[in-house]
Amino acid sequence: MENKLRNVKGFTLLEVILVLFLCSLLISSYISISSHTLTYWQEHIEQVRIHENLQYSLHYIEKSIRQLNQQNMEYFPSIKQIKGENSLGETSYLDFSGQKIDNLNTYVYFHEGYKQLRVNRNRENNVLATNINQVEVKEIIPGKLIEITLSSLNNHGKIYTLRSQIRILPRR
Repeated sequence: MENKLRNVKGFTLLEVILVLFLCSLLISSYISISSHTLTYWQEHIEQVRIHENLQYSLHYIEKSIRQLNQQNMEYFPSIKQIKGENSLGETSYLDFSGQKIDNLNTYVYFHEGYKQLRVNRNRENNVLATNINQVEVKEIIPGKLIEITLSSLNNHGKIYTLRSQIRILPRR
């Protein structure tokens, strides 16, 4: 009988505990790696979303400037405003002062309070882009060439910027 008990094949308690420990170690490593990978991808997706938002906004601003009659366009640095005529001969604006603008035919304006770029054609105040923290306009060549810089913050406070130089007078 004693011989019979010693020949029983199976796992000892120590072997079972060792296997459970190794499995839990593998599972916790997998969870840790997955968590870091997920965090990385979420940050990367947020960065891409912010960059696309800034790029779309800057493209829209450039397109709006090109729609104005280049012969009659003026930039007013003290109020950060571009004034010109559209194809119908109506006075049109691009305003980056940060204030809400109620001028008819405002192609783009920056509303600093809501951190938005808006379009105000026919006084509709439609939102073009959100999460725009700052719009800087700097004259590179007075009355001829400006640089527009758009800035946005991510959820962790990192600042992203995109800039473009735009000619406001036609080439001669």
